[in-house]
Amino acid sequence: MSTAVQPAFEIEPLGDFSLRASADFIGAWHEAPSEGAAGGGHLHLAFLTDFSWQPVGVCLTQSADAHIHGEVFGAVEPSLIRAKVARILSLDVDGSRWAEVGRRDPVVGRLQRQFAGFRPVNWSDAYEAAAWCLISTRLAMRQAQGVKDRLSREHGHEVDIHGHRMWAFPSPERLRDLESFRGLFGRKVEYLNRLGEAALAGELDTEKLRALPPDQCLAALKKLAGIGEWGAQLVRLRALSAVDELPTTERRLLAVLREAYALDREPDFTTLEGLAESWRPYRMWVCVCLRRMGGEGASMTHSRATG
Repeated sequence: MSTAVQPAFEIEPLGDFSLRASADFIGAWHEAPSEGAAGGGHLHLAFLTDFSWQPVGVCLTQSADAHIHGEVFGAVEPSLIRAKVARILSLDVDGSRWAEVGRRDPVVGRLQRQFAGFRPVNWSDAYEAAAWCLISTRLAMRQAQGVKDRLSREHGHEVDIHGHRMWAFPSPERLRDLESFRGLFGRKVEYLNRLGEAALAGELDTEKLRALPPDQCLAALKKLAGIGEWGAQLVRLRALSAVDELPTTERRLLAVLREAYALDREPDFTTLEGLAESWRPYRMWVCVCLRRMGGEGASMTHSRATG
C-alpha cells in the first residue's frame, strides 16, 4: 500500500474536455474495487506503471481554466504518470477539430451534445486490456467484471489515495504465478500465466505497440496466447488509442448505427466505412459515442473510481 503524495502535474487539453464526462463514463459502466469514496469533483485512478509495473494512484481535478491537475500517490516520477494519464483520458490527442466532425455529420453533432466534453477513456495499458479479453471470453459482462474485481482485490495491489483505498490489477509476476482462481475456467489461467510472462519479456510495451503500423501491431497482439482478432482490435483501439481507426468485429456497433442513421436494415462494415469518412480524424471516438448511445460501455472496465 502506498500513501506518499508526489508533486502535482498539470495537463492542458487541446480542444474541449470535461473530466466530469470521463468520470460519468467510468461510473456508468464499471468502477474499480475500492473502499471509501473520492471527494466531490475528483477522479481517482489506480494502475500499474508502464515500465516497472509498480502500483500507483492518481487524484485528478479540473480547474476553471479547464486544465487537469493531478496528485500522484506512489514512489514514481510524476512526469511518467502525467504521460500515462494523458493517454488514458485521450488528452494526448489534439481534439480541436472534434467539433468540426459534429458540424459535418448531424448524428455526431447530437452525440457531442449528449456527451458534452467527452473523450474516450482508454485502458490503462495493453497488458490490462489483454487480460480483460482473456477473463471476459465466454462470460456475461457483469460476471466477467466480478471476476476481475476479485482478482484485483485478492492478487492485485492496494493503493491509498488520501483515505480512498483502491486495488490496481495484479502485476505480471502475480499473473505468471497464478495457479487457479474461481471463475476462470478452461485454459484462462494458463493464458493469463503466459500473458504475465509476455509482459515481463517486454512484449506488451504499450508505447512500442502504439508506434507500430496497424497490421504489424495487430499481428503482434494476436501472437499472445488466447488473443484473437476481436481481442487484438480491442487492445489496439481502446488501450493503444488508435484514434482514427474502425473496429471490424463489433457487431453490436452495426445495430446502433442502424438506429442512429435510420437505416432500412442493419449495415455491414462496408457501410460503416462509408459513413465514417466524415468522422475523420476521430473515427474511433465516434464509435465509442455510438456504443454509449446504445447503452454499451464500449468494452470498458477499469481500476478507477469517481466522486
